[in-house]
Amino acid sequence: MSSEQGSFQGTLPHHVGIVVRDIEEAIAHFEALGFGPFQFDDEHKVFEIPFKGELHGKPAEWKTKISNAKMGPVELELLEPSEGDQALSETLDAQGEGLHHIGWLSNDVKGEMERAKARGAKVWSSAFPEGEPGFCYLEGSAVGNLAIELREP
Repeated sequence: MSSEQGSFQGTLPHHVGIVVRDIEEAIAHFEALGFGPFQFDDEHKVFEIPFKGELHGKPAEWKTKISNAKMGPVELELLEPSEGDQALSETLDAQGEGLHHIGWLSNDVKGEMERAKARGAKVWSSAFPEGEPGFCYLEGSAVGNLAIELREP
């Protein structure tokens, strides 16, 4: 094992991503348990975002419905794949609803991707829209098939 300190040593995750089939139903469930309120931004509880990027290294376009709730310093992120082939729908089809990824913020996502690939990670999906924050999912681990998301602030 390398003595090099990991990129995320001493940092808190930004969010925990849960993939769901029906985001409104999921929000109602989690709010009934005391999580929330769920809010995407000041005007929307849920927002559908179009993405243009890569999936398994090939060009892809998709849409995802997203909502977030604060849990102290970490967010609970609900994601419903709504259109197109995407990492979220692959997980939903293979495993059903549940934990999809843990996300960290980075000002150097492309650099972190390269360092992760050098350590043996595989990029599952990524999108870097011009003038907007980009992200990537590193493929799920052998332990729990948990993906890691690196996202620009």
